[in-house]
Amino acid sequence: MPVADLTTPYRRRLRRTARLLLHPTRIRRRLRWRRRALDRNRLLSLLPKDGVCAEIGTWRGDFAAAILSASSPGQLYLVDSWEYRTEEKYEQACYGGHAQAGQEGMDAMYQRVIDRFRSEIDSGRILVQRARSVDAAASFSDESLDWVYIDADHSYEGVKRDLDAYYRVVKSGGFLAGDDYGREDRWFGLGVTQAVDEFAGRCAELTIIGTQFLLKKP
Repeated sequence: MPVADLTTPYRRRLRRTARLLLHPTRIRRRLRWRRRALDRNRLLSLLPKDGVCAEIGTWRGDFAAAILSASSPGQLYLVDSWEYRTEEKYEQACYGGHAQAGQEGMDAMYQRVIDRFRSEIDSGRILVQRARSVDAAASFSDESLDWVYIDADHSYEGVKRDLDAYYRVVKSGGFLAGDDYGREDRWFGLGVTQAVDEFAGRCAELTIIGTQFLLKKP
């Protein structure tokens, strides 16, 4: 009679712990990701359910999956160019110099997102727009979205453009939300924070939840 090795899960856990202890930056990164996930969950709890919404900057689709689970949108637009950027200003970006696989890697990521949400795409619940954020914004009618989550180009200019472009698209009383508020990065610096603070004057309310921002349109 075979005997189960009950120590295997513990050995695996010990190996993972050892790797983390050998690389303290991994611990900090994991803690940051965990805090971010909690902040995002709190943010989603404040957004309308069963609505029409958009995520600007989908990447691998992890947060899109969280939106589907927590917000149960009637329709969710996923907007991302999945484009490798060669310009010098994007050298430190995850889709620029740090993306070693180049455009081939971006194409593969796009296909994985399509495969991941195949059933929702086929049913019409998810609509994928492979385009730069501002170009995609032009395809939406005025006040056609209940809310939008912006997580694309994190430079000051990029965030400012996206806020300007999607303000028109969000309904009165709707929301513009996004990521990395208050976080200083070697690529985008405090660009997100600066753009949001400047834009807040056009909105009825600004709520900050950790690194997440939530702007309410009057």
